[in-house]
Amino acid sequence: MRVAQIIDSLNWGGAQKMQLTLAQAIQGREVELTVIPLRQTANSSLPEDLKRLGVRVVPFPSKGLLNLVHLSRLSHFLRQERFDVIHTHLTYANIIGTLAGRIAGISVIASLRTAGYDTSYHNPMRRQLETWMLRYGAKRVMAVGYTVADTHRQRLHGKRIDVIPNSVIPIPPLPPIEREALRSELVGRLSYPLLISVGRLSLPKGYPDLITAFSIVREQYPESALLIAGEGALRADLVAQIKILNLENHIVLLGARDDVPRLLAASDLYISSSHWEGLPVSVLEAMAAGRPVIATRVGDVPHVVVDGAGLIVPPREPATLAATICALLANPAQMRSLGQAAQTYVAQKHSLNAWMDQLLALYTSVYISTSNTPKSKTHVRAQAQEEVP
Repeated sequence: MRVAQIIDSLNWGGAQKMQLTLAQAIQGREVELTVIPLRQTANSSLPEDLKRLGVRVVPFPSKGLLNLVHLSRLSHFLRQERFDVIHTHLTYANIIGTLAGRIAGISVIASLRTAGYDTSYHNPMRRQLETWMLRYGAKRVMAVGYTVADTHRQRLHGKRIDVIPNSVIPIPPLPPIEREALRSELVGRLSYPLLISVGRLSLPKGYPDLITAFSIVREQYPESALLIAGEGALRADLVAQIKILNLENHIVLLGARDDVPRLLAASDLYISSSHWEGLPVSVLEAMAAGRPVIATRVGDVPHVVVDGAGLIVPPREPATLAATICALLANPAQMRSLGQAAQTYVAQKHSLNAWMDQLLALYTSVYISTSNTPKSKTHVRAQAQEEVP
Protein backbone atom coordinates (compact mmCIF):
# COMPACT_ATOMS: atom_id res chain seq x y z
CA MET A 1 0.00 0.00 0.00
CA ARG A 2 1.29 3.46 -0.96
CA VAL A 3 0.48 5.99 1.76
CA ALA A 4 1.09 9.74 1.78
CA GLN A 5 1.14 11.53 5.13
CA ILE A 6 0.67 15.30 4.74
CA ILE A 7 1.54 17.40 7.79
CA ASP A 8 1.97 21.10 8.54
CA SER A 9 5.67 20.74 9.36
CA LEU A 10 8.26 18.31 10.70
CA ASN A 11 9.28 20.52 13.60
CA TRP A 12 9.02 18.53 16.84
CA GLY A 13 5.53 18.09 18.29
CA GLY A 14 3.03 15.37 19.13
CA ALA A 15 1.71 14.90 15.58
CA GLN A 16 5.27 14.88 14.26
CA LYS A 17 6.37 12.28 16.80
CA MET A 18 3.59 10.03 15.57
CA GLN A 19 5.12 10.19 12.07
CA LEU A 20 8.27 8.66 13.52
CA THR A 21 6.21 6.10 15.42
CA LEU A 22 4.43 5.20 12.17
CA ALA A 23 7.74 4.85 10.35
CA GLN A 24 8.90 2.38 13.00
CA ALA A 25 5.58 0.53 13.08
CA ILE A 26 5.50 -0.18 9.33
CA GLN A 27 8.83 -2.00 9.40
CA GLY A 28 8.17 -5.46 7.98
CA ARG A 29 4.74 -4.50 6.65
CA GLU A 30 3.88 -3.89 3.01
CA VAL A 31 3.58 -0.12 3.24
CA GLU A 32 5.43 2.49 1.19
CA LEU A 33 5.36 5.69 3.23
CA THR A 34 5.88 9.23 1.95
CA VAL A 35 5.76 12.17 4.36
CA ILE A 36 4.96 15.60 2.90
CA PRO A 37 5.57 18.62 5.17
CA LEU A 38 3.92 21.87 4.03
CA ARG A 39 6.34 24.19 5.83
CA GLN A 40 10.10 24.45 6.12
CA THR A 41 11.63 22.38 8.92
CA ALA A 42 13.94 24.18 11.35
CA ASN A 43 16.17 22.70 14.05
CA SER A 44 14.65 19.24 13.83
CA SER A 45 16.32 15.92 13.13
CA LEU A 46 12.98 14.34 12.27
CA PRO A 47 13.35 14.42 8.45
CA GLU A 48 16.66 12.57 8.67
CA ASP A 49 15.29 10.18 11.30
CA LEU A 50 12.45 9.30 8.93
CA LYS A 51 14.78 8.81 5.99
CA ARG A 52 16.96 6.45 8.02
CA LEU A 53 13.85 4.30 8.51
CA GLY A 54 13.26 4.14 4.77
CA VAL A 55 10.60 6.85 4.57
CA ARG A 56 10.61 9.25 1.64
CA VAL A 57 10.31 12.88 2.77
CA VAL A 58 9.09 15.30 0.06
CA PRO A 59 8.71 18.92 1.28
CA PHE A 60 6.08 21.09 -0.39
CA PRO A 61 6.51 24.46 1.37
CA SER A 62 4.23 27.36 0.52
CA LYS A 63 4.13 30.99 1.68
CA GLY A 64 0.34 31.14 1.75
CA LEU A 65 -2.54 28.90 2.72
CA LEU A 66 -4.39 28.84 -0.59
CA ASN A 67 -1.60 29.37 -3.09
CA LEU A 68 -3.02 28.08 -6.37
CA VAL A 69 0.38 27.32 -7.89
CA HIS A 70 1.38 25.36 -4.79
CA LEU A 71 -1.96 23.53 -4.74
CA SER A 72 -1.60 22.62 -8.42
CA ARG A 73 1.94 21.30 -7.91
CA LEU A 74 0.93 19.25 -4.88
CA SER A 75 -2.14 17.72 -6.52
CA HIS A 76 -0.10 16.88 -9.63
CA PHE A 77 2.53 15.15 -7.48
CA LEU A 78 -0.13 13.15 -5.60
CA ARG A 79 -1.80 12.07 -8.84
CA GLN A 80 1.52 11.22 -10.50
CA GLU A 81 2.60 9.07 -7.54
CA ARG A 82 -0.72 7.17 -7.52
CA PHE A 83 -1.01 6.95 -3.74
CA ASP A 84 -3.64 4.55 -2.42
CA VAL A 85 -4.62 6.82 0.46
CA ILE A 86 -3.69 10.22 1.88
CA HIS A 87 -3.66 10.96 5.62
CA THR A 88 -3.52 14.61 6.74
CA HIS A 89 -2.42 15.98 10.12
CA LEU A 90 -2.99 19.46 11.63
CA THR A 91 -4.95 22.42 10.29
CA TYR A 92 -3.00 23.48 7.19
CA ALA A 93 -2.66 19.89 6.04
CA ASN A 94 -6.33 19.16 6.68
CA ILE A 95 -7.18 22.06 4.36
CA ILE A 96 -4.51 21.93 1.66
CA GLY A 97 -3.89 18.19 1.73
CA THR A 98 -7.58 17.32 1.57
CA LEU A 99 -8.22 19.75 -1.28
CA ALA A 100 -5.17 18.55 -3.22
CA GLY A 101 -6.20 14.94 -2.65
CA ARG A 102 -9.69 15.58 -3.98
CA ILE A 103 -8.28 17.28 -7.07
CA ALA A 104 -5.96 14.30 -7.59
CA GLY A 105 -8.86 11.86 -7.16
CA ILE A 106 -7.38 10.15 -4.09
CA SER A 107 -9.32 9.50 -0.89
CA VAL A 108 -8.22 11.48 2.15
CA ILE A 109 -8.38 10.69 5.86
CA ALA A 110 -8.15 13.89 7.91
CA SER A 111 -7.04 13.91 11.54
CA LEU A 112 -8.31 15.66 14.65
CA ARG A 113 -5.67 15.87 17.36
CA THR A 114 -6.92 18.29 20.01
CA ALA A 115 -10.05 19.12 21.96
CA GLY A 116 -9.42 22.88 21.83
CA TYR A 117 -7.57 25.54 19.89
CA ASP A 118 -4.95 28.15 20.68
CA THR A 119 -6.69 31.55 20.68
CA SER A 120 -3.42 33.30 19.84
CA TYR A 121 -3.33 31.43 16.52
CA HIS A 122 -7.07 31.28 15.92
CA ASN A 123 -8.25 32.45 12.52
CA PRO A 124 -12.04 32.13 11.98
CA MET A 125 -11.74 31.83 8.19
CA ARG A 126 -9.01 29.18 8.45
CA ARG A 127 -11.09 27.19 10.92
CA GLN A 128 -14.13 27.41 8.65
CA LEU A 129 -12.08 26.20 5.70
CA GLU A 130 -10.89 23.25 7.76
CA THR A 131 -14.46 22.51 8.83
CA TRP A 132 -15.62 22.42 5.21
CA MET A 133 -12.78 20.10 4.26
CA LEU A 134 -13.53 17.79 7.19
CA ARG A 135 -17.24 17.67 6.35
CA TYR A 136 -17.18 17.52 2.58
CA GLY A 137 -13.64 16.88 1.39
CA ALA A 138 -12.27 14.07 3.54
CA LYS A 139 -13.48 10.54 2.92
CA ARG A 140 -13.07 9.76 6.62
CA VAL A 141 -12.08 11.69 9.74
CA MET A 142 -9.89 10.15 12.44
CA ALA A 143 -9.50 11.39 16.02
CA VAL A 144 -6.66 10.47 18.36
CA GLY A 145 -8.99 10.12 21.34
CA TYR A 146 -12.62 9.78 22.42
CA THR A 147 -12.90 13.21 24.02
CA VAL A 148 -11.35 14.73 20.90
CA ALA A 149 -14.01 13.02 18.78
CA ASP A 150 -16.84 14.14 21.07
CA THR A 151 -15.61 17.73 20.95
CA HIS A 152 -15.83 17.86 17.15
CA ARG A 153 -19.04 15.91 16.46
CA GLN A 154 -21.26 18.99 16.25
CA ARG A 155 -18.70 20.74 14.06
CA LEU A 156 -18.84 17.82 11.61
CA HIS A 157 -22.66 17.67 11.59
CA GLY A 158 -22.75 14.04 12.62
CA LYS A 159 -20.14 12.76 10.17
CA ARG A 160 -18.51 9.54 11.31
CA ILE A 161 -15.31 9.93 13.30
CA ASP A 162 -12.97 6.96 13.65
CA VAL A 163 -11.15 6.95 16.99
CA ILE A 164 -7.64 5.49 16.96
CA PRO A 165 -5.78 6.52 20.14
CA ASN A 166 -2.09 7.35 19.86
CA SER A 167 0.50 4.66 20.47
CA VAL A 168 3.91 4.76 22.10
CA ILE A 169 7.17 2.89 21.75
CA PRO A 170 8.53 1.22 24.92
CA ILE A 171 11.27 3.28 26.62
CA PRO A 172 13.99 1.30 28.39
CA PRO A 173 15.61 2.54 31.61
CA LEU A 174 19.02 4.18 31.54
CA PRO A 175 21.94 2.46 33.27
CA PRO A 176 22.44 4.12 36.69
CA ILE A 177 25.79 5.69 35.77
CA GLU A 178 24.41 7.12 32.52
CA ARG A 179 21.30 8.37 34.32
CA GLU A 180 23.33 10.23 36.94
CA ALA A 181 25.63 11.70 34.30
CA LEU A 182 22.69 12.98 32.25
CA ARG A 183 20.99 14.50 35.31
CA SER A 184 24.22 16.28 36.20
CA GLU A 185 24.60 17.51 32.62
CA LEU A 186 21.02 18.84 32.54
CA VAL A 187 20.91 20.73 35.83
CA GLY A 188 24.57 21.00 36.84
CA ARG A 189 24.08 18.96 40.00
CA LEU A 190 22.39 15.78 41.18
CA SER A 191 19.14 17.50 42.16
CA TYR A 192 16.25 15.63 43.67
CA PRO A 193 13.52 15.57 42.70
CA LEU A 194 13.95 16.22 38.97
CA LEU A 195 10.61 17.12 37.39
CA ILE A 196 10.00 17.28 33.65
CA SER A 197 7.38 18.49 31.20
CA VAL A 198 7.48 18.23 27.40
CA GLY A 199 5.60 20.23 24.79
CA ARG A 200 5.44 23.33 22.65
CA LEU A 201 5.88 26.59 24.59
CA SER A 202 2.37 27.82 23.90
CA LEU A 203 -0.77 28.82 25.78
CA PRO A 204 -2.49 25.40 25.68
CA LYS A 205 0.32 23.79 27.69
CA GLY A 206 -0.25 25.99 30.75
CA TYR A 207 3.46 26.43 31.52
CA PRO A 208 2.96 29.64 33.56
CA ASP A 209 0.82 27.52 35.92
CA LEU A 210 3.54 24.88 36.11
CA ILE A 211 6.24 27.44 36.90
CA THR A 212 4.05 29.00 39.61
CA ALA A 213 3.34 25.55 41.07
CA PHE A 214 7.04 24.68 41.01
CA SER A 215 7.90 27.85 42.95
CA ILE A 216 5.59 26.53 45.70
CA VAL A 217 7.08 23.03 45.52
CA ARG A 218 10.57 24.47 46.10
CA GLU A 219 9.48 25.75 49.50
CA GLN A 220 9.32 22.10 50.64
CA TYR A 221 11.93 20.69 48.24
CA PRO A 222 14.61 23.38 47.84
CA GLU A 223 16.94 21.03 45.90
CA SER A 224 14.32 20.25 43.27
CA ALA A 225 14.70 21.15 39.59
CA LEU A 226 12.32 21.38 36.64
CA LEU A 227 13.07 20.63 32.99
CA ILE A 228 10.83 21.92 30.20
CA ALA A 229 11.59 20.48 26.77
CA GLY A 230 10.06 22.33 23.84
CA GLU A 231 10.18 25.54 21.88
CA GLY A 232 7.60 28.16 21.02
CA ALA A 233 6.27 31.68 21.13
CA LEU A 234 6.02 31.86 24.94
CA ARG A 235 9.74 31.40 25.60
CA ALA A 236 10.40 35.08 26.38
CA ASP A 237 7.40 35.25 28.73
CA LEU A 238 8.48 32.10 30.56
CA VAL A 239 12.07 33.34 30.89
CA ALA A 240 10.72 36.56 32.43
CA GLN A 241 8.49 34.64 34.86
CA ILE A 242 11.37 32.39 35.89
CA LYS A 243 13.54 35.44 36.55
CA ILE A 244 10.85 37.20 38.62
CA LEU A 245 10.50 34.09 40.80
CA ASN A 246 14.30 33.73 41.13
CA LEU A 247 14.20 30.24 39.67
CA GLU A 248 16.97 30.63 37.08
CA ASN A 249 19.10 28.00 38.82
CA HIS A 250 16.23 25.55 39.19
CA ILE A 251 14.24 25.63 35.93
CA VAL A 252 15.89 24.75 32.62
CA LEU A 253 14.19 25.55 29.32
CA LEU A 254 15.82 22.91 27.15
CA GLY A 255 14.39 24.02 23.81
CA ALA A 256 13.38 21.48 21.18
CA ARG A 257 14.97 18.10 21.88
CA ASP A 258 15.15 14.88 19.89
CA ASP A 259 16.18 12.79 22.92
CA VAL A 260 12.99 13.05 24.97
CA PRO A 261 12.95 9.33 25.89
CA ARG A 262 16.38 9.74 27.55
CA LEU A 263 15.24 12.90 29.34
CA LEU A 264 12.21 11.07 30.68
CA ALA A 265 14.29 8.11 31.81
CA ALA A 266 16.60 10.48 33.68
CA SER A 267 13.78 12.32 35.50
CA ASP A 268 11.70 11.43 38.55
CA LEU A 269 8.24 12.84 37.88
CA TYR A 270 6.34 14.01 34.79
CA ILE A 271 3.97 16.97 34.98
CA SER A 272 1.38 18.03 32.41
CA SER A 273 -0.25 21.39 33.21
CA SER A 274 -2.22 21.76 29.96
CA HIS A 275 -5.36 23.87 29.67
CA TRP A 276 -6.58 21.68 26.81
CA GLU A 277 -5.25 18.66 24.98
CA GLY A 278 -6.00 15.81 22.65
CA LEU A 279 -4.18 12.63 23.65
CA PRO A 280 -0.67 13.97 24.38
CA VAL A 281 2.14 11.77 23.11
CA SER A 282 4.42 13.20 25.80
CA VAL A 283 2.21 11.78 28.56
CA LEU A 284 2.19 8.37 26.88
CA GLU A 285 5.99 8.52 26.57
CA ALA A 286 6.36 9.42 30.25
CA MET A 287 4.20 6.46 31.20
CA ALA A 288 6.15 4.19 28.83
CA ALA A 289 9.33 5.29 30.62
CA GLY A 290 7.80 4.23 33.95
CA ARG A 291 7.55 7.76 35.29
CA PRO A 292 4.72 8.68 37.67
CA VAL A 293 2.50 11.31 36.02
CA ILE A 294 0.51 14.21 37.39
CA ALA A 295 -1.68 15.76 34.71
CA THR A 296 -4.62 18.12 34.35
CA ARG A 297 -8.11 16.84 33.61
CA VAL A 298 -8.29 17.88 29.95
CA GLY A 299 -8.91 16.14 26.64
CA ASP A 300 -8.30 12.42 26.64
CA VAL A 301 -5.75 12.57 29.46
CA PRO A 302 -8.17 11.01 32.03
CA HIS A 303 -8.70 8.08 29.64
CA VAL A 304 -4.97 7.34 29.86
CA VAL A 305 -3.86 8.52 33.29
CA VAL A 306 -6.34 6.18 34.93
CA ASP A 307 -6.71 5.55 38.64
CA GLY A 308 -3.61 3.79 39.92
CA ALA A 309 -1.48 4.80 36.93
CA GLY A 310 -1.18 8.51 37.71
CA LEU A 311 -2.83 11.48 39.39
CA ILE A 312 -5.29 13.96 37.84
CA VAL A 313 -5.77 17.57 38.96
CA PRO A 314 -7.98 20.43 37.70
CA PRO A 315 -6.45 22.73 35.07
CA ARG A 316 -5.53 26.36 35.86
CA GLU A 317 -5.03 25.67 39.59
CA PRO A 318 -1.29 26.02 40.34
CA ALA A 319 -1.76 25.72 44.11
CA THR A 320 -3.60 22.40 43.74
CA LEU A 321 -0.97 21.18 41.30
CA ALA A 322 1.80 22.11 43.75
CA ALA A 323 0.07 20.40 46.68
CA THR A 324 -0.38 17.21 44.63
CA ILE A 325 3.27 17.22 43.57
CA CYS A 326 4.46 17.66 47.15
CA ALA A 327 2.15 14.95 48.46
CA LEU A 328 3.42 12.48 45.86
CA LEU A 329 7.08 13.35 46.42
CA ALA A 330 6.54 12.63 50.11
CA ASN A 331 5.48 9.08 49.23
CA PRO A 332 8.26 7.32 47.28
CA ALA A 333 6.41 3.99 47.42
CA GLN A 334 3.40 5.53 45.68
CA MET A 335 5.68 7.09 43.07
CA ARG A 336 7.15 3.68 42.26
CA SER A 337 3.71 2.07 42.18
CA LEU A 338 2.26 4.71 39.84
CA GLY A 339 5.26 4.50 37.53
CA GLN A 340 5.08 0.72 37.26
CA ALA A 341 1.32 0.74 36.72
CA ALA A 342 1.63 3.45 34.06
CA GLN A 343 4.24 1.45 32.17
CA THR A 344 2.08 -1.68 32.27
CA TYR A 345 -1.02 0.23 31.18
CA VAL A 346 0.45 1.78 28.04
CA ALA A 347 2.13 -1.51 27.09
CA GLN A 348 -1.28 -3.20 27.17
CA LYS A 349 -3.56 -0.45 25.84
CA HIS A 350 -1.33 1.57 23.51
CA SER A 351 0.94 -1.00 21.93
CA LEU A 352 2.58 -0.27 18.60
CA ASN A 353 1.27 -3.34 16.80
CA ALA A 354 -2.34 -2.86 17.89
CA TRP A 355 -2.24 0.79 16.81
CA MET A 356 -0.75 -0.11 13.43
CA ASP A 357 -3.36 -2.82 12.87
CA GLN A 358 -6.15 -0.29 13.49
CA LEU A 359 -4.57 2.30 11.24
CA LEU A 360 -4.00 -0.13 8.37
CA ALA A 361 -7.56 -1.42 8.72
CA LEU A 362 -8.81 2.15 8.27
CA TYR A 363 -6.51 2.74 5.28
CA THR A 364 -7.61 -0.52 3.66
CA SER A 365 -11.28 0.22 4.26
CA VAL A 366 -10.98 3.64 2.64
CA TYR A 367 -8.98 2.30 -0.29
CA ILE A 368 -11.39 -0.57 -0.96
CA SER A 369 -14.46 1.65 -0.72
CA THR A 370 -12.87 4.07 -3.19
CA SER A 371 -11.83 1.29 -5.56
CA ASN A 372 -15.41 -0.01 -5.62
CA THR A 373 -16.97 3.33 -6.57
CA PRO A 374 -16.88 5.09 -9.95
CA LYS A 375 -13.99 7.49 -10.25
CA SER A 376 -14.72 11.18 -10.49
CA LYS A 377 -14.68 12.83 -13.90
CA THR A 378 -11.68 14.86 -12.78
CA HIS A 379 -9.70 11.73 -11.91
CA VAL A 380 -10.71 9.88 -15.10
CA ARG A 381 -9.73 12.89 -17.21
CA ALA A 382 -6.40 13.19 -15.34
CA GLN A 383 -5.64 9.51 -15.93
CA ALA A 384 -6.45 9.83 -19.59
CA GLN A 385 -4.12 12.80 -19.95
CA GLU A 386 -1.30 10.83 -18.28
CA GLU A 387 -1.81 7.93 -20.67
CA VAL A 388 -1.53 10.07 -23.81
CA PRO A 389 1.95 9.48 -25.31
